[in-house]
Amino acid sequence: MRILLLSICILLQQFAIAQTSNEPLIRTDKITIARDTYGVPHIFAPTDPEVAYGLAWAHAEDDFTTIQTLMLTGKGKLATYLGKKGAPIDYVVGLLNTKATVMAQMKQMDPAFLKLVRGYLLGLEAYAKAHPNEVLNKNVFPITVEEYLSATVFSVAVFCGVDKALPKILNGTIPSLPGFTGEGSNSIAVHSSKSASGENMLLINAHQPIEGATAFYEAQLQSEEGWNILGGLFPGAPLIFHGVTPNLAWAHTVNMQDKIDVYQLQTDKTHPNQYKVDGEWLTLEKRKIKLSIKGIPFPIYKTVYNSIYGPTAATPNGEYFSLRLPALMDAGALQQWYAMNKAQNFTQFKAALTQNHLPMFNIVYADKRDTIFYISNGKMPYRNPDTSYHWNATLPGNTRATLWTKFKPLNALPQYLNPKSGYLFNTNHSPFLATAESENLNPANFDGYDGYELTHNNRSRRAKDLIDPLDKISYADLKRIKFDRQLPAKILFPYGFTADTLFILDENKYPQYAPLISSLKKWDHNAIAESNGALIYNLAYYQIPKIMGKEKEEKLSTAQAVETYKYIYNFLMKNYQRLDVTLGEVQRLVRGDENWPQGGMPDVLAAVHTEPFGTAQRKMNSGDAYIGFVRFPKDGSLPLIETVNTFGASSVKGSKHFADQRAMYQAQTLKKMTLDKDEVLKNAESIYHPQ
Repeated sequence: MRILLLSICILLQQFAIAQTSNEPLIRTDKITIARDTYGVPHIFAPTDPEVAYGLAWAHAEDDFTTIQTLMLTGKGKLATYLGKKGAPIDYVVGLLNTKATVMAQMKQMDPAFLKLVRGYLLGLEAYAKAHPNEVLNKNVFPITVEEYLSATVFSVAVFCGVDKALPKILNGTIPSLPGFTGEGSNSIAVHSSKSASGENMLLINAHQPIEGATAFYEAQLQSEEGWNILGGLFPGAPLIFHGVTPNLAWAHTVNMQDKIDVYQLQTDKTHPNQYKVDGEWLTLEKRKIKLSIKGIPFPIYKTVYNSIYGPTAATPNGEYFSLRLPALMDAGALQQWYAMNKAQNFTQFKAALTQNHLPMFNIVYADKRDTIFYISNGKMPYRNPDTSYHWNATLPGNTRATLWTKFKPLNALPQYLNPKSGYLFNTNHSPFLATAESENLNPANFDGYDGYELTHNNRSRRAKDLIDPLDKISYADLKRIKFDRQLPAKILFPYGFTADTLFILDENKYPQYAPLISSLKKWDHNAIAESNGALIYNLAYYQIPKIMGKEKEEKLSTAQAVETYKYIYNFLMKNYQRLDVTLGEVQRLVRGDENWPQGGMPDVLAAVHTEPFGTAQRKMNSGDAYIGFVRFPKDGSLPLIETVNTFGASSVKGSKHFADQRAMYQAQTLKKMTLDKDEVLKNAESIYHPQ
């Protein structure tokens, strides 16, 4: 009897340890991965960590290489796989020291969230153990929660501008400011009062790279703990970034707030390794980081610095600049997304936003309870209102007057709830132009130092042109608006100057280029693949910045316009021996060994950005990516969902799902999706456990 009681006590102690441990219980036989006819994984399991485990396994089946590169990034070991190409990223990870932020904040994080992350990492590690030939190198696994979260902090910091500011310091071009590039995303929320069917509707439309570390992957995640969501996520993510639940949906678009400040430190040769602040010489903190580079048999050590302002780097001539941005001061972005994933109504969703961990992204929202909402979200600091400081330029790093430490609450950010107009939208343009003119917020009521956009871009202007004539917006209207490829009548050239000279040049004065000038003048601004005018404009779009160089004119000169036409003429005659070449002949959508004509261009609603491809073409590398349409039926039933991704669920060449959505994407058609588990299982292409 005593032995039995002792055994029971031991079992109870073990059970208590298991219950209080951060290690989640994973039962792979309880985790179901159901692949639909397009290979999209639908993950079902009793608990959230088990769902995350299943997501990790399924995504690893489809893109294990890309996921592993994120894990190596978090460890500062990317160069062990990529060689010299990965070394700069490892250096930046070491400089930013994101792991220190994570270590300082992990104890305050939600234990349920940490278990979710651990469940995800266990899924990756199990997949690696089952498929050892797919592991990139010995440095990938195991990976700790700290290393994983460090990678996510780094990724968000890159989104917030580190990728633009730091190279300018290292190559000595600071403080020039980056110009608007036309990249971004679209979202439109339609209230039931404006909807022709009486349904709340939402457009989710990310403009992202179409392959690689920030290309969207589609999945459904459903647990017995109240988690049920379908949407898009990046490789390495344990949850959905934007998508739809049974009760609500949201989309992200990139916003252009001032999310990063750069400070020049006051230094001199008589005070080595020091900088002056408010008359006092402070010592630069120094650390050594170790770079292990594939192909180099010995480690390379680099010194990195930190000031009271933040991570610090030196220019080639020995000047020191520090970076300060909220994204490096908060490791909780994924935790907030998790709360957004689990929200059951607008009150809970808004409560998730008040965590204020997510340092950027517009959020456009709709739900089944006749609510639409938009906020230009961000973790915005209280900056010194002294007008002598120019927060959008390089700041003096010799005074604590420029050192901000506190952040604004959510209610201080531009936001709209159920406007009378019945719609809200954002295409990366001003949050003060989000709905009908009579209901738009006044920018004078917000802090100008936050750097909010104040103007339209081509996509927002075109969207307004399509929305304004509509008394009611039908589902067909919403699709027509989203898939539109036309620039507005008045084109806003996105490099900070006007290019109207291209359209008004007298072709009679330039007979050699007359066919090109005439074609552009006749062009209807529609970027369809069959258009010659669209090609001429698109080639000009990419060439004009090279012709103008670093000059700051407000308008393209006649001479520069002629030079642009000369370039286009020579390019077409050399490579095609004719001038009537269409956009689709030059602009291609490439997947594996195949490529197809592709319409669209930068800053149309169905945006396409390209890079050189071969000697005479350009291939799409970013733009219109994951697309979702959501309708909430008036009877309260599950939302009606249609989506399409650029290529397919799998990045594995040879998979049947490597490019099976490509034809739909190019035809601008959609596939029906559902959150109904029974329907998914009934129609699944395959059902299995991750083991």
